[in-house]
Amino acid sequence: MAGEGRKAARVLLPLPLADAYDYALPEGMAAPPGAFVKVPLGSRELVGVVWDGEATLPLHRLRPVSDVLDVPQMPEAVRRFVDWVAAYTISPPGAVLRMAMSVPSALDPAPPRSGWRLSEAGRLALAGAGARLTAPRARVLAA
Repeated sequence: MAGEGRKAARVLLPLPLADAYDYALPEGMAAPPGAFVKVPLGSRELVGVVWDGEATLPLHRLRPVSDVLDVPQMPEAVRRFVDWVAAYTISPPGAVLRMAMSVPSALDPAPPRSGWRLSEAGRLALAGAGARLTAPRARVLAA
């Protein structure tokens, strides 16, 4: 779907849905098939996978993709396998995708790590008179 540099993507959500939903890609956003994206669905945001195929709805009726996750894409072989399992078991493709995405926390960003360093002022204070540098404190500072 063309229109002012925007296009649409079909996104399969890990819900018992029969087909992928169409979403608009904001200008400058690229989401090739297999990309994991965050999309709005009702009042919540879900992670889905950009699926193959062309959007069928007009671009002005589509809600935009919120974000493309910075994770490896789902390979085409896995997407084809999801489609095959869905057809073979007469199951909604979204339900099969849910099984393929059985660890959704793997798509979460890494938690921030905290760390501390001893400043030069702290080093001087510890070296000064009256500083008690016990063995446990020395191990902490060495780490």
